Amino acid sequence: MTQLTWKRGALGLAACSFVLTLPAATAVAQQAPPNDPSPVMLPGHRYDLPGTLITAAQIEAHKQKMIAAKDDDVPMNMVKAGGAGTSKQVGISVVTRAKGQSNPYYAVHDDVAEVYYVMEGRGHLKLGGKLTDWERRPVSAGNGRGSRGRTAVGAKDVTIAKGDVLIIPAGTPHKWEMADEFTSYVVVRLDPDGVAPLMDLGTAQFPPSN
Repeated sequence: MTQLTWKRGALGLAACSFVLTLPAATAVAQQAPPNDPSPVMLPGHRYDLPGTLITAAQIEAHKQKMIAAKDDDVPMNMVKAGGAGTSKQVGISVVTRAKGQSNPYYAVHDDVAEVYYVMEGRGHLKLGGKLTDWERRPVSAGNGRGSRGRTAVGAKDVTIAKGDVLIIPAGTPHKWEMADEFTSYVVVRLDPDGVAPLMDLGTAQFPPSN
C-alpha cells in the first residue's frame, strides 16, 4: 500500500513525502527460492540419448505396409527412455481396425501403460472392470507380459474418434468392441522396466508383400 505523510519544515511550510509499504506476502514472494542441492547430473541417469522424430509420412507408410501384410498391430519403433536405470523403454506402434472389427478378449498388460492417439475413424472400447476369467497369454513383443479374459465386471463403454487421446494404465483391462468405420491410431507404450525385449530397438521389419 502507499502512505502519504506530511511534515512541517523550518519555514512553517508543509512538505509531503510518499512512503511505499509492500505487503508481507509480496516481499516473501520476491525472495529467491533455495537452490536444489542435488548434483547437476544425477548418478545412474542418462543425459546423452538422442531425440527421435517419427513423421506423419512414416506413420502412413507403416500403416500401408500393415494393411498389405494383413496385420493390425505392429510395433514401429522402440527407444531407450532415459532417466535412472538402463531398462526404461518407449515403444511406438500403429493399430488399425477394419469397419465392423471386434475383439473377443480383454487385454491386460502387467507393466506397460499405453497412450492412444486416434488418427482417423471412430470405434468403441470396453475399459476397466475386473476380469472374471483370467488366463495368462503369450508374451507380446510390443507390450510384454500380461493376461486376457472375455468378461470384465464393471467395465465402462468408451468411444474414441479422430483426434482423441486415451490413456490406459498398466493393469487396466481393455477390449476393442467395434469399429464404426476404418480406424487407425498410434499407440505410445511406456515400458519402465524393459519387459518387452522381444523387439530389437529400432524400426520394425515387414515380410515381403505378395
